Amino acid sequence: FLFSCQNISNEDIYGKYSPISYKNTYDTLTINKDGVYNRVIYNIKGKKVLNYNSKYKLEGNTIKFNDFYLNFDKDLIAFPEDVNDTDMTYTTFFEKKDKNIVLCFGYHDGENCYKKIIE
Repeated sequence: FLFSCQNISNEDIYGKYSPISYKNTYDTLTINKDGVYNRVIYNIKGKKVLNYNSKYKLEGNTIKFNDFYLNFDKDLIAFPEDVNDTDMTYTTFFEKKDKNIVLCFGYHDGENCYKKIIE
């Protein structure tokens, strides 16, 4: 069992993230320094279908999101009601992969991963 402890500072964590390989949605998750995150999701036709702010709690490289929408890149034109499901809490962690800061939201390792956008 190999475990590596990656030191990622809070300053490195703050910023905007987007899914690495989504095809049906364009999703941004912005983590602000004030304990609030913003989520904006567009469907495949570029229509904004979700835009909200909520709180998060950061402990080391672990982040706990309140009122989280778990986007599995569903077709939001066929299933527009899916974006109404934002009442869950979700905890995940940050890691470095090839000099990128990444966090994943899936049931399996490496699934539904978001990468920090360097602006």
